[in-house]
Amino acid sequence: MDDLQSAILAQLQDSMVQFTVVVGVAILLGRLGKAQPAWPLFALLLLPTVLLGLSIYWPWLTWVVAIYTPLVMLVALVDGFYLSVPRRNLHLSRTVEPKLSIGHRHAVTLTLINASDQLVYGWVRDSVPDGLRDGKPREAFNLPVSIEAQAQQRISYEIKPDRRGLNRFEQIHFRYRSRLGLLWITLRDGQPDTVKVTPDLRLVKRMRLLASRSQTAGELQKRALGLEGTQFSGLRHYFPGDDVRKMAWQATAKLDLPVVRTYTHEVEQPILVLLDAGRKMAMPLTDANGKCLQKYDWALNSALAFMGVAVDRGDCVGAGVFSNQVLVNLPLDSGRKHLSRLLEGLSNTEVQTVEPDYETVMVQFARKLKRRSLVVVFTDLIDPLASRSLLRSLSSFARTHLLMIITPAETELLHQGQAMPTDVTAAYRKGVAQDLLELRRDTLRTLQKAHHAIVIDAPPDALDEALLRQYLLLKQKNRL
Repeated sequence: MDDLQSAILAQLQDSMVQFTVVVGVAILLGRLGKAQPAWPLFALLLLPTVLLGLSIYWPWLTWVVAIYTPLVMLVALVDGFYLSVPRRNLHLSRTVEPKLSIGHRHAVTLTLINASDQLVYGWVRDSVPDGLRDGKPREAFNLPVSIEAQAQQRISYEIKPDRRGLNRFEQIHFRYRSRLGLLWITLRDGQPDTVKVTPDLRLVKRMRLLASRSQTAGELQKRALGLEGTQFSGLRHYFPGDDVRKMAWQATAKLDLPVVRTYTHEVEQPILVLLDAGRKMAMPLTDANGKCLQKYDWALNSALAFMGVAVDRGDCVGAGVFSNQVLVNLPLDSGRKHLSRLLEGLSNTEVQTVEPDYETVMVQFARKLKRRSLVVVFTDLIDPLASRSLLRSLSSFARTHLLMIITPAETELLHQGQAMPTDVTAAYRKGVAQDLLELRRDTLRTLQKAHHAIVIDAPPDALDEALLRQYLLLKQKNRL
């Protein structure tokens, strides 16, 4: 009995040694060869452990194990480093835009080139930065790949940036099977790429295109869009749809062709755009399409689109960002170069986790305005205490300047205030939401009455168009 126990103990020790050898082989292949054993190799290397247990009854199996294990290890090494595709015959590269617009989907293309004479099968994973994954885990970017011999394959996936700033792609990871399927060989290739996530430049381009119209579009169409000015700019041929009251009869008689007078908007009107970067603007806000951004990013996108239109119309535009102090103060100027300075100066601004000091910063901005201007303030009015402070601070502008207050509507709060409660908790939430919405409406009414301000309270994805319509209406009525 003691001899049997000693034999079993010896076999267990041999099994532990065999298991240690298996683990050691896996670590050695991973460290030196950048390869990991696949499940067939694990199965082949764990088989001797079973044979060692049976060697109690058939001692000759010990010799089989002694020959079998080195042979399997040798076959695995030959499979990984001689039979399989060398890593030098595989090339990986990435194509991505250097500038990405926040909140929009962008395509990233991976190109894999197989310069060998074998089919390569495996998985490719790109090192997508956290700010571009749209909340997806890293495993979501593991993509299956099968590349024919002497061929290349392109794989595309989408990213969606949710915060501005610089993001860095590291090298591309590629794991492919060895020739006999015993190993997974790991390859890291491709150049790192640094991309910059900017505000929504697509929106800036779209709004500038929307506001620009050809001179041949007809005065009726321009007036319907609020694009007709009052300053004489020249003469041109008559087109169907033009207002006959604009006919230049002397020029028409002289040229024997119908000619009309054209008008444009008064240029070089000062416009100051102020962005609240206090803690309330860090709250996320989701639009009807499920696009979720911080309130500050919604405001920044709309502000840049508006400034692009104003610069195109010939106005002088300045910008400021504030929290409890002035963070950015860009002077009034006009022209395309100035628009580039505005985009560059505002793109890197971030929300501060502090309460905004409206009364101090508004006085500082007001001192820099020497003539009547349009002052556009992007802020949040959900906090009653902060709203009262904002109301007091705007008195420095209201006496001389035209005020426009832009605030993104609380879509979630509106939904809670209109929802039918199903329990006590839902009823309590509805009551609180309705109280907050009523305070918000009171603040908006006070702004309109006390300071004669123009207030735009619109869903986050409609702020830009609402602001553009109001701006063009002001230009048409010469209220600046």
